[in-house]
Amino acid sequence: MPRGRDVVSPRPVVGEAMRFDAALDVVVTSAGVDYRGPWVQGPRGDRFLHLCWGHDEGEGFVLQRRAKLMLDVLDPAEMASAASDATLEGRLSLVDARGEPLCAAVRPPQIRWTLVRGS
Repeated sequence: MPRGRDVVSPRPVVGEAMRFDAALDVVVTSAGVDYRGPWVQGPRGDRFLHLCWGHDEGEGFVLQRRAKLMLDVLDPAEMASAASDATLEGRLSLVDARGEPLCAAVRPPQIRWTLVRGS
């Protein structure tokens, strides 16, 4: 995942699952809910988290593909009520229907977002 423009701590995908943690701030304004933080990408109203695919050949990460885990699909009222005491979990397949690394904008049903309260 990139933090700003740089991919941080690239890891190989082993098996069918991978876990990554990315803190984001839920900000409630008069215009609605917004998401901010070093892992959040995109303009207001079109925020997302990037999941980058590539390789590291010793001279730095070389990007091949990336998936945008879209945040605009989240329920604003639910996110606002859980802003300080919840963890947002996203579950998705890391490959597409052809068996290639998942890329492009990812929204339900490709990803299942769940709020875990009190975490």
